Amino acid sequence: MIRKSTFFLLILVVSSCYSPRSLNSVNLSSLYKQSDNVFHPEINVWNHGDTSVLLSVKVNLGEFLFSRQADETFQTKIKVVAEIVRSYDEAQLLDSASSTFNFDIKDKNSSALLQVNLTTHQIDELLMKCTIIDMNKNYQEDFYSKFSIEDNSRNDFQIRNKENVLVFRNYFSSLDTIKISFRDTSKSEFWCKYYHRDFPLPPPPFSNDAHEAFSYAADSVFKLSLKDTSELTFPKQGFYHIQSDSSKKSGLTLFRFDSGYPTVSTPKQLLEPLRYLTSRKEYEDMERSPNLKSAVEAFWLARGGNEERTRGLIKKFYSRVQDANRFFASYTEGWKTDRGMIFIIFGGPNALYLSSNSESWTYGTPNSTLALNFFFAKVNNPFTDNDFSLSRSPIYEANWYRAVETWRQGRAYNNLN
Repeated sequence: MIRKSTFFLLILVVSSCYSPRSLNSVNLSSLYKQSDNVFHPEINVWNHGDTSVLLSVKVNLGEFLFSRQADETFQTKIKVVAEIVRSYDEAQLLDSASSTFNFDIKDKNSSALLQVNLTTHQIDELLMKCTIIDMNKNYQEDFYSKFSIEDNSRNDFQIRNKENVLVFRNYFSSLDTIKISFRDTSKSEFWCKYYHRDFPLPPPPFSNDAHEAFSYAADSVFKLSLKDTSELTFPKQGFYHIQSDSSKKSGLTLFRFDSGYPTVSTPKQLLEPLRYLTSRKEYEDMERSPNLKSAVEAFWLARGGNEERTRGLIKKFYSRVQDANRFFASYTEGWKTDRGMIFIIFGGPNALYLSSNSESWTYGTPNSTLALNFFFAKVNNPFTDNDFSLSRSPIYEANWYRAVETWRQGRAYNNLN
């Protein structure tokens, strides 16, 4: 959950007050600043019938207040309000439903699955507003998840692990085994297209953006059974595109990244994001080192100067890498995307404005002549709805090198974000 992961659907956290007409003028910067939020749910939207949508919300009960009841027990009461709106640009209410859930104090250190059914006759790319209310504390937060009600939509599929527990992410490892349910239970045979691509790092924000056209020719295609007893594994890195109709581009895409994703821990995983901070020669020298781990440690120690400062610098940098993986994973790892690159170097934006097809990030005071602004346009990508491309410009060159040099001098750029 984007937010938290659910990788891999994009989840947007905002305050509970917003215009009934539009959300695109609301600062949603808390989306990429998890510490600003009290609740950290994972959210899934499933079209489990022709006119029905199931909202599933996984919450950490330790984030809610347990109050003493008349019978001397302690309970928490959580309300979930589900509302379907058109988009960030048109936030008028289309359909809604709500449910209330009670939990005893013995459940406080566990997670809980909260589900709300909605009836809808909408057909389109839509936005689910999920309001989570701690009724004991009289406190609420709103969360948003884009979803699609169209033929062969990614939201027509639901993923569970081999223990039949709902899975909220769309990325897996070689150790994972999953089961997939489809909205239309009369269908059991599907097509799976496997792609293996080695995507390059994004170019700096001041350079020309010369992306190569994606080849939709799959590396392999095979039939897949989605019966209740069928299980799917991921022996190869890449992504797996599952479709009920192979003549279309839409469907469910599942990604197989490095082991441990979205965390980074191996020497190779620790080295790769350093390309944003190094010259080509410097990076290649580390890459050729017989002891990659020592080479990475030496790089950071040269920046930090002493062990304590170096540890803080490493923690900040790789926390951003891992958050980028959670927030921005799309056709490739989150840290390798345009938004991931900007997030790692500059941190979370002070202001974030979203529309149906774009994201606008501001560092500094919005509308100030000194503010730094980045604009990302949504890419029409059949494999993910989380692909955004940076609008590049030469005006970013000085800011980019200033931020990189700050890191290289042993200070995390924009350390508060």
